Amino acid sequence: MNNSFNGSFSDGVHESVSIAVVAAVATHRGMDPTRLPPFYEWIDPDALDSLFAPTQGGGPLSGRLEFTYDGHAVTVDCTDGGSISVDGSLVAESVPVGPGNTAQTDA
Repeated sequence: MNNSFNGSFSDGVHESVSIAVVAAVATHRGMDPTRLPPFYEWIDPDALDSLFAPTQGGGPLSGRLEFTYDGHAVTVDCTDGGSISVDGSLVAESVPVGPGNTAQTDA
């Protein structure tokens, strides 16, 4: 199974942390993201996006959030540029979170 994930939150395709998580889980499972159940049934996407939004002071973010989505353990970590892991496997690296993130959260 291919666990690679291409894209970022600001590339016009993956425009928020929540959308990137859905894409990462779909990549991990080798399926189209539209075949996954609604993300909001597990976690509030706006709250997730807000947690990893740029700080007002421009300082670095530090933190990690773990949750379950459709039976998969998901970890979003904003340390060292950000990453998304699914079931313990790194699926997305260099995820732009925090200062400089131009993610849209009004999906």
